[in-house]
Amino acid sequence: MSESDTRPGIRKLPDHLANQIAAGEVVQRPDSVVKELVENAIDADATHVTVIIANAGKTLIQVIDDGAGMSEGDALLAFERHATSKIATYDDLERIVTFGFRGEALPSIASVAKVELRTRTAAEDVATFLRIEAGRLEEQSRVEGPVGTSIAVKNLFYNTPARRQFLKSNPTEYRHIADTVQRFILSAPQVRITFIADGDTVFDVHPGTLRDRVAAVFGDRMADALIEVREETDLLTITGYLGKPASAKKTRGDQYLFVNGRYVSSRLLNHAVVSAFDNMLESGEYPLYVIFLNIDPKQVDVNVHPAKLEVKFSNERNIYTILQAVVRRSLYHTDLTPSIGFRDVAGGDAPPDSFARTRHSAPEDSWRAEPRYDSFGSLRRDMADASPPPPRHESGGGSRMDAGQIDDLFRSLNIAPADPSRDEAAQESHTILLPSEKPVSDSQFLWQLHNKYIFTPIKSGLMIIDQHVAHERILYERALAALEHAAPFSQQLLFEHTVRVSQGDFALLGEIKPELERLGFVVRLELPNHVTVEAVPQDVKAGMEESILEEILEQFKEYRANGLTDIRHNVAASYGCRTAIKAGDRLSAPEMQTLIDQLFATGNPYRCPHGRPIVIKLSLDELDRRFGRTS
Repeated sequence: MSESDTRPGIRKLPDHLANQIAAGEVVQRPDSVVKELVENAIDADATHVTVIIANAGKTLIQVIDDGAGMSEGDALLAFERHATSKIATYDDLERIVTFGFRGEALPSIASVAKVELRTRTAAEDVATFLRIEAGRLEEQSRVEGPVGTSIAVKNLFYNTPARRQFLKSNPTEYRHIADTVQRFILSAPQVRITFIADGDTVFDVHPGTLRDRVAAVFGDRMADALIEVREETDLLTITGYLGKPASAKKTRGDQYLFVNGRYVSSRLLNHAVVSAFDNMLESGEYPLYVIFLNIDPKQVDVNVHPAKLEVKFSNERNIYTILQAVVRRSLYHTDLTPSIGFRDVAGGDAPPDSFARTRHSAPEDSWRAEPRYDSFGSLRRDMADASPPPPRHESGGGSRMDAGQIDDLFRSLNIAPADPSRDEAAQESHTILLPSEKPVSDSQFLWQLHNKYIFTPIKSGLMIIDQHVAHERILYERALAALEHAAPFSQQLLFEHTVRVSQGDFALLGEIKPELERLGFVVRLELPNHVTVEAVPQDVKAGMEESILEEILEQFKEYRANGLTDIRHNVAASYGCRTAIKAGDRLSAPEMQTLIDQLFATGNPYRCPHGRPIVIKLSLDELDRRFGRTS
């Protein structure tokens, strides 16, 4: 018998199995369910949408709206595959104006969860109730209920345990859901959105302007750092807001692009926005933006992927060029000179609405007073000499592009861009110092170059130390020890500091709060999105608590975005990086000696936690060769 004779014949899959397969594309995690259900609510012209979750959506996801509702017949049909009221012909597919249109979301969700639906139209006196488990209708009845729809999704993936085990921790899944809710808060300012997690109200945002919504998501202070974008052309209309360069962060999380009200992910359009900032950003920084593109639906294809996060444009080159030009003009027509706040001048407290930020990222002819903090313990007290701000670096995506370069961009969009922040020196090989080659223990033989590098002679030549990464290594290992042994040393603040943060940062703080407390931070989290700092580690100077904590969060997000998932390592490395002395800090000879002694007491004095070199050895043989000496 041949192999072909033993193969099973082609047969149609059962509906429940087909739905489970489809669910793998549509329902990837709890936030996928939230996205689909809220989109349906907005499509139903709801004015108030409530999202309720329990156990990060694993136990319960409920979306309640006051929209149009469904009749009994429509409610039943909604759980059939490819049943939709959004499109009827191929021509409708070419001019989609609603979020949903495939008719896949509800049957996919119902195939991997227990679903309860309660819905009523204004024309009906009673509501329709349906209970569906694993795609099968288990109960149908008529009940009391308001106009609108309520869908409760319980025990997601209960019947597909392999899928359930791939879900992340509750804090991680919660953060994804919070991000999804934030997108709707920004994209639908006309809709009241309430978000309740485990009985706590996280958001209750009433209808308002887009600026109001930005303040609700990112904090009131951010609303004062926005640049309005508004332009209408024959091809599209562009509206929204940009964050001023001084508000840029090390991660891309605060970048939102909407096409016809739909949140999308587009490397092309992201590049158009970021490149418009030219050299206003430092290397590795990313601007905040919330931008809406309104375009003829015939000119955009949203039917690219079941998640509907990707879109294609019929004239993407022109869209790229217009968007870049509009953003650039908005930036250069705005006064970007950062103001000097109370914290900058007197070391006092900034208004308690956001973590304070200080950076040198304004146009080249501007400056800001930048406070200096003592991250080197008692050795750093009473330093009197201020250092000039660090040199400016061009942003990795900020160069202007001509037509030919745009063509190149289009051809290379499928290639990941190089990381401009990568330190070339990290690729160099370094000789491990023998015990006999350690620096001499005499501070008179130490020199500081440009308040950045420490030079000291060794037996075989010269050793050069990067003071920032050296201190980073010291603090990193100190932090790891604190995390391992849970023996922090905190300094209690005389006055508590309460700040309002974004929901994403609030969720992240909840995730890493145990590790922060082991380091010496004492923080209290209170909904909605308020953080009270009560104590800080001994390495953090009073007055810098909020900015240091924010920088740790940003560094942590950068590590995670780069694929580093070890929470303890990320927290320790973030703490070390953000609290270490900086390039530009002048050190006395005893301070340099102490730094070197502490460095060579660590487990690895040669590289920082993320791989940059700390020590470079320049041998006498190399010096002789450079000078052409033969003896």
